[in-house]
Amino acid sequence: MVVPVSALPSPFEVFMPTPSRSSATAAALTACLCLSSLACGAATGRDEQGLRAAAQRYREALDRGDGKTLAALWTADGDIVDEQGAVLGGRTTVAATVPPAADAPRPAFRITDTKLRFLTDTVALEDGTVEVSVPGLTRPLKGRFSATWVREADGWKIAALREDRLDAPAGAETLADLDWMVGDWVILDERAGKPAAGGQAKPPMEMSVRWNANRTFLLRDVKISAPDGNDAAALHVTQRIGWDPLARQLRSWVFSSDGGHGEAIWSRDGDSWVARTTAVLPDGSQTSSLNIYTFDGKDRCAWRSLPTHVGGEHTPPLNLTMIRKGGKP
Repeated sequence: MVVPVSALPSPFEVFMPTPSRSSATAAALTACLCLSSLACGAATGRDEQGLRAAAQRYREALDRGDGKTLAALWTADGDIVDEQGAVLGGRTTVAATVPPAADAPRPAFRITDTKLRFLTDTVALEDGTVEVSVPGLTRPLKGRFSATWVREADGWKIAALREDRLDAPAGAETLADLDWMVGDWVILDERAGKPAAGGQAKPPMEMSVRWNANRTFLLRDVKISAPDGNDAAALHVTQRIGWDPLARQLRSWVFSSDGGHGEAIWSRDGDSWVARTTAVLPDGSQTSSLNIYTFDGKDRCAWRSLPTHVGGEHTPPLNLTMIRKGGKP
């Protein structure tokens, strides 16, 4: 029933995934860098052919999960700013792209309203909108993007990607709707649809959820045991989930004992809860993810963490199973 701690994610892969696992929107937005420019208007005479060729190479590299080629199509200081303001290094982020698994579910995207403008002979701006259908969600995620292309000595490169969310949260969710989460849980890695087995006496990940005194926040505490079972070396992650009266939506704040922190916006999608998460890691880098919780109405909850950085559709999602203590394993 328990997996070895070495097979489990760090707290930053759960609440705050590492860059190699780090919005589904951003992944699709970057894909549109290589798709939308192929459908632009009349030629400008400013090396549009070269830009189209670079876009085509980017699309092909993305399809095959070729992180090295993707990275080469970014400028050295290019960056990505996602919908929640997280700043990611463009070249280092896409370099983490790997070939997709044959049976891995992948987000599907649709690009619309795309425009390409040459600001100078060596700088072009691409704007558009995108809809991303994420496996397990009933509604597509909608976003807007703006990408800057720069022509360097060896060809066109992406210098910046900016994205924004178009679909505002419905606002009908209340904190009380998350009352099912209260209790003590064991968290197991899920493989092939079943929790992996292991020989440890203690579960490597445990979670306790409770209300604060006034029931204005849900408090989640996660303990990730050290490989040798030394409690002093365990990592602790604390999260508060509450109603943000200014933004009029559910929001959470998370802190880890190793210095990292992050926040998320929560919304409901059918039978699932979606937390759009951004985080600052201990080394100062930023990342983002989609955490999807699907509760079975009893004692189990499927917890998926999807990478949401550029090229992230080729990174396997993190699948966890929450089992309420005293419930059926």
